[in-house]
Amino acid sequence: MPRIIEQNMRNLIEKACNKVICHTVWYSQYWDGVQKFWYLNCFNLDVVNLGSNSGLYAFDYNGLDITGMNWAVGPQSLVHDFNVLKNYFSYIKEGGIVIITLCPFSSLVSQYSKQQNLKYYTFLHPATILGFDEVEREKALRIKQNPIREMPWLCIKRTLKEFLKHIIHKPYPKCDMEKSAITFLEGWKKLFAIVDLDAPLSDKLRMEQENRTQILSDLIDFCLERELKPVLVIPPVHPLLAKKLTKKCRENYIYSFVRKANSQNVPFLDFMDDAGFQRDEFFSNAYFMSKKGAKAFTEQVLKKMSVI
Repeated sequence: MPRIIEQNMRNLIEKACNKVICHTVWYSQYWDGVQKFWYLNCFNLDVVNLGSNSGLYAFDYNGLDITGMNWAVGPQSLVHDFNVLKNYFSYIKEGGIVIITLCPFSSLVSQYSKQQNLKYYTFLHPATILGFDEVEREKALRIKQNPIREMPWLCIKRTLKEFLKHIIHKPYPKCDMEKSAITFLEGWKKLFAIVDLDAPLSDKLRMEQENRTQILSDLIDFCLERELKPVLVIPPVHPLLAKKLTKKCRENYIYSFVRKANSQNVPFLDFMDDAGFQRDEFFSNAYFMSKKGAKAFTEQVLKKMSVI
């Protein structure tokens, strides 16, 4: 009998701890925000957006007179975007809009670590998970179901750290936009092994772009075949970052890619240099939009699409 009582107490403590953990910011970041798919029960969506981090921070449908949902996950490639849509397109109403958010380097192949791919085991069908691994699937589901049991020290450390931040209320320093722009640019060059952004693509990058061209074309076709309305969108970036993405760079990695992939001629909205989004207040760093920026940008895109 005492053993049963002890086990029941342990279960109650784990349940209470998990409840606290699941409401923390760090836990959401651990899963890259995919919890929105765990309990998805909103059908007949008017509009959704796919995308990586830029899409994640660029769209906010709260307060608008439509039913919209941000399906972007960061980091995420076009292939993952397509797989998310394959799993959840039935939640979008017939004639609904699918915003395919493009990044400056969506045309290239991104390699993600096991940790970055772990999230997909919690909400995608196994057949749509790249490099499916049953061991990783079981690991992901254990962590999702009982994080305090599966990674106790990480949960305790990060939850306490977050709690202390709330108490101390240390203000975030203002972002140095020039430094942020350089950091993003150098990070992309390192990630994709690019020396000169203005130089012609290497044979390797050209092959990657051909692969991604087919993926984007197939993604557009998938939408059209299901009576959905796809639209390609490039969100604004801070002017200091936009300035570093030269015309030649954009032609190499964005515009030539879009022209080849978009033979169906669906709408393409390029806001990278949009005059309405030039102020610092619209960005949290040189690449991600702030909450204020996302609100204004989402409304602008939907107006252009005659949704609102």
